Amino acid sequence: MPVKYEQENNIKYVVIENEICLPDSEYEQKMIEKNNIACLLSMQVRKINNRVLYFYDITSRQTMSKLFAYSCVRWDDFLMVIREIENAARSVDEYMLGMASLVIKPEYIYIDTVKKRLQFIYFPGNNKEFSGLRIEDEIKKLFDYLLERFDHEDKEHIMAVYEIYQKVIQNGYKICSMTDLIDDFETNNITAGKTDDKHGFDVNDNNEADCKNILSDVIPPEIIEDETEDKNTQAVRTVKYVKILSAVMFAALIINLFIPSIMPFRLSSTISFISAVVCAAVYFILDRLPGELFIKTKKRSTRQSYSAEEPEQSGWAQEEAVEVYGKKENFEESQNTAENIIDKDMEHTMLLSEYLNSIQKKERRLRLIYVGDGDTFDDIIVDKLPCLVGSLEERCNHVIANRLVSHIHMCILKIEQDYYVEDMNSTNGTYINGEKLEANTRKCVFDGDEVVIAALTYKVEIT
Repeated sequence: MPVKYEQENNIKYVVIENEICLPDSEYEQKMIEKNNIACLLSMQVRKINNRVLYFYDITSRQTMSKLFAYSCVRWDDFLMVIREIENAARSVDEYMLGMASLVIKPEYIYIDTVKKRLQFIYFPGNNKEFSGLRIEDEIKKLFDYLLERFDHEDKEHIMAVYEIYQKVIQNGYKICSMTDLIDDFETNNITAGKTDDKHGFDVNDNNEADCKNILSDVIPPEIIEDETEDKNTQAVRTVKYVKILSAVMFAALIINLFIPSIMPFRLSSTISFISAVVCAAVYFILDRLPGELFIKTKKRSTRQSYSAEEPEQSGWAQEEAVEVYGKKENFEESQNTAENIIDKDMEHTMLLSEYLNSIQKKERRLRLIYVGDGDTFDDIIVDKLPCLVGSLEERCNHVIANRLVSHIHMCILKIEQDYYVEDMNSTNGTYINGEKLEANTRKCVFDGDEVVIAALTYKVEIT
């Protein structure tokens, strides 16, 4: 493993070994170790058994990859990353360090969720995990990661995110001037629905008609396929004639069998009997043929262009409706009444499949019941997965207002049919049945287990 985690008292470190000491490593080591450089994790250099190890303090911080594995990237997060990359680049330049040693990987970028700051690992040395990387390539990969996890329900900012992403891909920026990418996309302007002319779009209500015209030009016509069923009259007529012929022949053969004297021709009794049976079978089979065999399906395709307006009822349909309901001014009221009746009927209607699903075994749900002493805390009811638990209301699904609980303390998640508790690099730890979880590790929990969050005790209930 290129990295490992260690804890001393209440301080947690990520430890990386410097496999080969480069000529400039000693200078960079001293600069990082002796100075508190903005946007860089504080580092200690330790030599153990002729090995050079870097200890980076990550106490109460979350990696970007871990945090955004359980929540979407928001617009504020996106802006924070851009600003903090520029700040880190400026700090590195100020202390005459090399940008190539700045690690820009989501799994090694740490976030202070309260101060909303990023802190980066600066690795002065040689390690197969971090060496030989171009900073520009790593920034592109980082923005790929952010775009993939951005909250696409945020319609207000999604276009701005894509434009910034395109500039990054095309290298249309300078690392020490990353905020130039967002000068045109300040939150206030976008929230107010204003954009510069050079971006080519405006979301003001006054230009709604223009937006509709643009959409109608961009969205291709929709191909609507319709199927109609027609009865195959020719096949029905043929079957009818064959049935009549079979009936006539059956009658003639029966007469020939029992009253042969009145027939103009005579057949042997055996032939007459067999032929009569065949005619009766043919009639019986044709009479039992299902009606679907005589239905032929016709497919019809029509092209329908995009329209931002609500569809209007065709003229002939309106005329028919007026004839049924009487006066035209009562037609709209009748429509609303009919819709209300349908809605009410649907409320009390249950399909058979829905009923069968409802009587099946319900999915198990988890809750943590507080059983500790002293102050009373709410039970943790898991109604959304994954469920982040901590003291930071902005990020957590369940908030525990206690100073011993970390901002993002732990996460409850479900894998297949089992529930797991994962410690999110908490300061005071997460314990399951008395066993402390290592940072960023998870363990399966069962009904009746004991979970301790810092000093608060909960009992697992799975029903």
